Amino acid sequence: MPMFCFKLWSNFGVFRDPLTITQNLTFPIPPKTTIGGMMASILGIDYNEYFNDPEYFDFKYSLVLEKAIRKKSFTQNYVADYTKKSETKITAMGKFLKTRKKYNELVQEKERLKDCSDPSKKEETFLMAADQKIETEFKKLGKSADNCSKAFNNSFRSPKPIFRELLINPEYFIFVKDFKYEEQIIPLLQTHSSAFYFYMGNSEFPANYRLLDCEWELEGSNILNSFTSKPSKIVFEGGKKYTNVYMATKTIGEREYRDYKSFILCDKPILLKDKNQAIAVKTNAGKYYCEFV
Repeated sequence: MPMFCFKLWSNFGVFRDPLTITQNLTFPIPPKTTIGGMMASILGIDYNEYFNDPEYFDFKYSLVLEKAIRKKSFTQNYVADYTKKSETKITAMGKFLKTRKKYNELVQEKERLKDCSDPSKKEETFLMAADQKIETEFKKLGKSADNCSKAFNNSFRSPKPIFRELLINPEYFIFVKDFKYEEQIIPLLQTHSSAFYFYMGNSEFPANYRLLDCEWELEGSNILNSFTSKPSKIVFEGGKKYTNVYMATKTIGEREYRDYKSFILCDKPILLKDKNQAIAVKTNAGKYYCEFV
Protein backbone atom coordinates (compact mmCIF):
# COMPACT_ATOMS: atom_id res chain seq x y z
CA MET A 1 0.00 0.00 0.00
CA PRO A 2 1.57 3.33 -1.02
CA MET A 3 1.77 5.99 1.68
CA PHE A 4 3.09 9.51 2.14
CA CYS A 5 3.40 11.79 5.17
CA PHE A 6 3.58 15.52 5.74
CA LYS A 7 3.75 17.91 8.64
CA LEU A 8 0.97 20.50 8.76
CA TRP A 9 1.05 23.64 10.92
CA SER A 10 -0.21 27.21 11.30
CA ASN A 11 -0.47 30.03 13.84
CA PHE A 12 -4.23 29.56 14.05
CA GLY A 13 -6.79 27.13 12.71
CA VAL A 14 -10.46 26.29 12.74
CA PHE A 15 -12.19 23.17 11.43
CA ARG A 16 -15.83 24.08 11.75
CA ASP A 17 -18.22 21.36 12.86
CA PRO A 18 -20.95 21.35 10.14
CA LEU A 19 -23.47 20.04 12.68
CA THR A 20 -23.33 23.35 14.58
CA ILE A 21 -25.58 26.10 13.23
CA THR A 22 -25.54 29.26 15.35
CA GLN A 23 -22.11 28.63 16.92
CA ASN A 24 -18.74 28.42 15.23
CA LEU A 25 -17.14 25.46 17.04
CA THR A 26 -14.03 23.71 15.81
CA PHE A 27 -12.86 20.12 15.74
CA PRO A 28 -9.50 19.67 17.50
CA ILE A 29 -8.06 17.95 14.42
CA PRO A 30 -8.54 18.34 10.66
CA PRO A 31 -11.20 15.84 9.50
CA LYS A 32 -10.53 13.53 6.59
CA THR A 33 -12.73 15.79 4.44
CA THR A 34 -10.50 18.78 5.24
CA ILE A 35 -7.32 16.84 4.42
CA GLY A 36 -8.94 15.87 1.12
CA GLY A 37 -9.64 19.54 0.42
CA MET A 38 -6.07 20.53 1.27
CA MET A 39 -4.66 17.94 -1.11
CA ALA A 40 -7.05 19.16 -3.81
CA SER A 41 -5.71 22.70 -3.28
CA ILE A 42 -2.17 21.46 -3.82
CA LEU A 43 -3.21 19.55 -6.94
CA GLY A 44 -5.41 22.34 -8.32
CA ILE A 45 -8.60 20.25 -8.35
CA ASP A 46 -11.79 22.30 -8.05
CA TYR A 47 -14.08 21.25 -5.18
CA ASN A 48 -16.98 20.61 -7.59
CA GLU A 49 -14.77 18.06 -9.33
CA TYR A 50 -13.63 16.06 -6.32
CA PHE A 51 -16.99 16.31 -4.52
CA ASN A 52 -18.52 14.50 -7.48
CA ASP A 53 -15.71 11.97 -7.82
CA PRO A 54 -16.87 8.79 -5.99
CA GLU A 55 -13.27 7.53 -5.72
CA TYR A 56 -11.62 10.68 -4.35
CA PHE A 57 -12.24 10.01 -0.65
CA ASP A 58 -11.35 6.31 -0.89
CA PHE A 59 -7.92 7.10 0.60
CA LYS A 60 -7.15 6.26 4.24
CA TYR A 61 -5.73 8.79 6.65
CA SER A 62 -4.36 9.06 10.15
CA LEU A 63 -2.69 11.80 12.14
CA VAL A 64 -0.54 12.41 15.19
CA LEU A 65 -0.58 15.53 17.35
CA GLU A 66 2.77 17.30 17.22
CA LYS A 67 1.58 19.52 20.07
CA ALA A 68 -1.20 19.29 22.63
CA ILE A 69 -4.42 20.92 21.43
CA ARG A 70 -4.84 24.52 22.56
CA LYS A 71 -8.14 26.31 22.02
CA LYS A 72 -9.26 29.88 22.51
CA SER A 73 -12.99 30.48 23.04
CA PHE A 74 -14.57 33.91 22.68
CA THR A 75 -17.73 35.72 21.67
CA GLN A 76 -17.65 37.76 18.49
CA ASN A 77 -20.00 40.66 17.85
CA TYR A 78 -20.44 41.22 14.14
CA VAL A 79 -20.98 44.77 12.86
CA ALA A 80 -24.52 45.33 11.59
CA ASP A 81 -24.89 45.96 7.87
CA TYR A 82 -26.61 49.34 7.83
CA THR A 83 -26.43 49.74 4.05
CA LYS A 84 -29.90 48.49 3.14
CA LYS A 85 -31.78 50.33 5.90
CA SER A 86 -29.79 53.51 5.32
CA GLU A 87 -30.73 53.35 1.65
CA THR A 88 -34.42 52.99 2.61
CA LYS A 89 -34.23 56.04 4.86
CA ILE A 90 -32.44 58.15 2.28
CA THR A 91 -34.98 57.18 -0.39
CA ALA A 92 -37.93 58.05 1.90
CA MET A 93 -36.37 61.39 2.83
CA GLY A 94 -35.66 62.18 -0.82
CA LYS A 95 -39.30 61.56 -1.81
CA PHE A 96 -40.57 63.70 1.07
CA LEU A 97 -38.31 66.64 0.19
CA LYS A 98 -39.20 66.40 -3.49
CA THR A 99 -42.96 66.34 -2.74
CA ARG A 100 -42.69 69.22 -0.27
CA LYS A 101 -40.79 71.31 -2.79
CA LYS A 102 -43.45 70.76 -5.46
CA TYR A 103 -46.26 71.58 -3.00
CA ASN A 104 -44.57 74.82 -1.90
CA GLU A 105 -43.94 75.84 -5.51
CA LEU A 106 -47.65 75.38 -6.36
CA VAL A 107 -48.77 77.43 -3.35
CA GLN A 108 -46.28 80.20 -4.11
CA GLU A 109 -47.26 80.33 -7.78
CA LYS A 110 -50.95 80.58 -6.89
CA GLU A 111 -50.29 83.48 -4.46
CA ARG A 112 -48.17 85.28 -7.06
CA LEU A 113 -50.81 84.99 -9.79
CA LYS A 114 -53.63 86.14 -7.48
CA ASP A 115 -51.99 89.60 -7.41
CA CYS A 116 -51.25 89.61 -11.13
CA SER A 117 -53.36 92.24 -13.00
CA ASP A 118 -52.79 90.86 -16.49
CA PRO A 119 -52.27 87.05 -16.36
CA SER A 120 -51.51 85.15 -19.52
CA LYS A 121 -53.77 82.45 -20.87
CA LYS A 122 -51.45 79.78 -19.49
CA GLU A 123 -51.47 81.44 -16.09
CA GLU A 124 -55.29 81.68 -16.13
CA THR A 125 -55.48 77.96 -16.91
CA PHE A 126 -53.12 77.23 -14.02
CA LEU A 127 -55.22 79.32 -11.61
CA MET A 128 -58.39 77.45 -12.57
CA ALA A 129 -56.81 74.07 -11.63
CA ALA A 130 -54.48 75.32 -8.89
CA ASP A 131 -56.63 74.37 -5.89
CA GLN A 132 -57.11 70.80 -7.11
CA LYS A 133 -53.39 70.41 -7.85
CA ILE A 134 -52.45 71.81 -4.46
CA GLU A 135 -54.90 69.47 -2.69
CA THR A 136 -53.52 66.44 -4.58
CA GLU A 137 -49.94 67.40 -3.79
CA PHE A 138 -50.85 67.99 -0.14
CA LYS A 139 -52.15 64.41 0.13
CA LYS A 140 -48.93 63.12 -1.45
CA LEU A 141 -46.94 65.22 1.01
CA GLY A 142 -48.79 63.69 3.95
CA LYS A 143 -48.22 60.16 2.66
CA SER A 144 -44.49 60.72 2.02
CA ALA A 145 -44.15 62.27 5.50
CA ASP A 146 -45.70 59.14 7.05
CA ASN A 147 -43.38 56.85 5.06
CA CYS A 148 -40.38 58.93 6.09
CA SER A 149 -41.40 58.80 9.74
CA LYS A 150 -41.82 55.01 9.62
CA ALA A 151 -38.42 54.57 7.98
CA PHE A 152 -36.64 56.63 10.62
CA ASN A 153 -38.51 55.01 13.51
CA ASN A 154 -37.40 51.54 12.32
CA SER A 155 -34.26 51.17 14.46
CA PHE A 156 -31.21 49.17 13.43
CA ARG A 157 -30.85 45.69 14.91
CA SER A 158 -27.37 44.35 15.38
CA PRO A 159 -26.71 40.64 14.74
CA LYS A 160 -26.57 38.32 17.73
CA PRO A 161 -23.08 37.61 19.10
CA ILE A 162 -21.53 34.35 17.87
CA PHE A 163 -19.59 31.96 20.08
CA ARG A 164 -16.34 31.01 18.33
CA GLU A 165 -13.38 28.72 18.94
CA LEU A 166 -9.88 28.95 17.50
CA LEU A 167 -7.00 26.49 17.59
CA ILE A 168 -3.74 28.08 18.71
CA ASN A 169 -0.53 26.99 16.94
CA PRO A 170 -1.95 23.68 15.67
CA GLU A 171 0.62 21.17 14.39
CA TYR A 172 -0.04 17.68 13.04
CA PHE A 173 1.71 14.81 11.29
CA ILE A 174 -0.65 13.67 8.51
CA PHE A 175 -0.41 10.14 7.07
CA VAL A 176 -2.21 9.29 3.81
CA LYS A 177 -2.30 5.97 1.99
CA ASP A 178 -3.98 4.67 -1.16
CA PHE A 179 -4.59 8.17 -2.47
CA LYS A 180 -5.83 8.27 -6.05
CA TYR A 181 -3.44 11.10 -7.03
CA GLU A 182 -0.37 10.08 -5.01
CA GLU A 183 1.98 10.08 -8.01
CA GLN A 184 0.88 13.62 -8.94
CA ILE A 185 0.97 15.10 -5.43
CA ILE A 186 4.36 13.81 -4.24
CA PRO A 187 6.43 16.08 -6.58
CA LEU A 188 4.28 19.06 -5.53
CA LEU A 189 4.83 18.30 -1.85
CA GLN A 190 8.56 17.98 -2.48
CA THR A 191 8.72 21.42 -4.12
CA HIS A 192 6.26 22.97 -1.63
CA SER A 193 3.83 23.89 -4.41
CA SER A 194 0.12 24.60 -4.18
CA ALA A 195 -2.18 25.52 -7.06
CA PHE A 196 -4.75 27.16 -4.78
CA TYR A 197 -4.53 29.11 -1.54
CA PHE A 198 -3.57 26.75 1.29
CA TYR A 199 -5.08 27.44 4.70
CA MET A 200 -5.86 25.80 8.05
CA GLY A 201 -9.60 25.32 7.68
CA ASN A 202 -10.38 29.02 7.19
CA SER A 203 -9.12 31.51 4.61
CA GLU A 204 -8.04 33.83 7.46
CA PHE A 205 -5.38 31.35 8.58
CA PRO A 206 -2.70 30.46 6.02
CA ALA A 207 -1.12 27.07 6.65
CA ASN A 208 2.25 25.53 5.92
CA TYR A 209 3.36 21.98 5.19
CA ARG A 210 6.52 19.92 4.72
CA LEU A 211 6.87 16.47 3.19
CA LEU A 212 8.30 13.81 5.51
CA ASP A 213 10.18 10.70 4.49
CA CYS A 214 8.39 7.68 5.86
CA GLU A 215 8.33 3.91 5.91
CA TRP A 216 5.67 1.67 7.39
CA GLU A 217 4.98 -1.88 8.45
CA LEU A 218 2.25 -3.80 10.26
CA GLU A 219 3.22 -4.38 13.87
CA GLY A 220 1.53 -5.47 17.10
CA SER A 221 1.32 -2.71 19.68
CA ASN A 222 -0.57 -1.90 22.86
CA ILE A 223 -0.26 1.85 22.28
CA LEU A 224 -1.57 4.19 19.62
CA ASN A 225 -0.16 7.62 18.81
CA SER A 226 -3.11 8.47 16.60
CA PHE A 227 -6.84 8.60 17.24
CA THR A 228 -8.85 5.39 17.55
CA SER A 229 -12.42 4.46 16.70
CA LYS A 230 -12.44 1.60 19.26
CA PRO A 231 -13.06 3.08 22.73
CA SER A 232 -13.76 -0.35 24.25
CA LYS A 233 -10.08 -1.26 23.77
CA ILE A 234 -8.71 1.77 25.63
CA VAL A 235 -7.22 1.74 29.12
CA PHE A 236 -8.29 5.19 30.32
CA GLU A 237 -5.55 6.67 32.50
CA GLY A 238 -5.61 9.58 34.88
CA GLY A 239 -3.63 12.65 33.86
CA LYS A 240 -4.45 12.19 30.19
CA LYS A 241 -6.98 14.31 28.33
CA TYR A 242 -9.32 12.24 26.13
CA THR A 243 -11.61 13.87 23.57
CA ASN A 244 -14.47 12.30 21.65
CA VAL A 245 -14.83 13.59 18.09
CA TYR A 246 -17.67 12.80 15.69
CA MET A 247 -16.69 13.66 12.12
CA ALA A 248 -17.64 12.96 8.52
CA THR A 249 -15.15 11.03 6.38
CA LYS A 250 -16.60 11.91 3.00
CA THR A 251 -18.11 14.89 1.18
CA ILE A 252 -20.31 14.68 -1.91
CA GLY A 253 -22.40 16.97 -4.10
CA GLU A 254 -22.86 20.46 -2.69
CA ARG A 255 -20.90 20.00 0.55
CA GLU A 256 -23.05 17.13 1.77
CA TYR A 257 -21.20 15.27 4.52
CA ARG A 258 -21.39 11.47 4.70
CA ASP A 259 -20.01 8.43 6.55
CA TYR A 260 -19.70 9.91 10.04
CA LYS A 261 -17.42 8.14 12.52
CA SER A 262 -16.64 8.63 16.19
CA PHE A 263 -13.00 8.91 17.30
CA ILE A 264 -11.19 9.09 20.63
CA LEU A 265 -8.27 11.51 20.65
CA CYS A 266 -5.69 11.93 23.41
CA ASP A 267 -2.97 14.47 24.15
CA LYS A 268 -0.61 11.55 24.91
CA PRO A 269 -0.22 8.01 23.49
CA ILE A 270 -3.34 5.90 24.03
CA LEU A 271 -2.82 2.73 26.05
CA LEU A 272 -4.74 -0.32 24.82
CA LYS A 273 -5.90 -3.33 26.84
CA ASP A 274 -4.20 -5.78 24.48
CA LYS A 275 -1.75 -5.74 21.63
CA ASN A 276 -3.47 -4.91 18.36
CA GLN A 277 -2.18 -4.85 14.83
CA ALA A 278 -1.35 -1.24 13.95
CA ILE A 279 0.48 0.47 11.14
CA ALA A 280 3.86 1.54 12.49
CA VAL A 281 5.01 4.60 10.56
CA LYS A 282 8.69 5.51 10.79
CA THR A 283 9.65 9.09 9.95
CA ASN A 284 12.70 11.23 10.67
CA ALA A 285 10.57 12.82 13.44
CA GLY A 286 9.90 9.48 15.17
CA LYS A 287 7.99 6.22 15.03
CA TYR A 288 4.20 6.29 15.40
CA TYR A 289 1.59 3.55 15.80
CA CYS A 290 -1.48 4.58 13.88
CA GLU A 291 -5.04 3.58 13.16
CA PHE A 292 -6.28 4.63 9.72
CA VAL A 293 -9.77 5.50 8.58
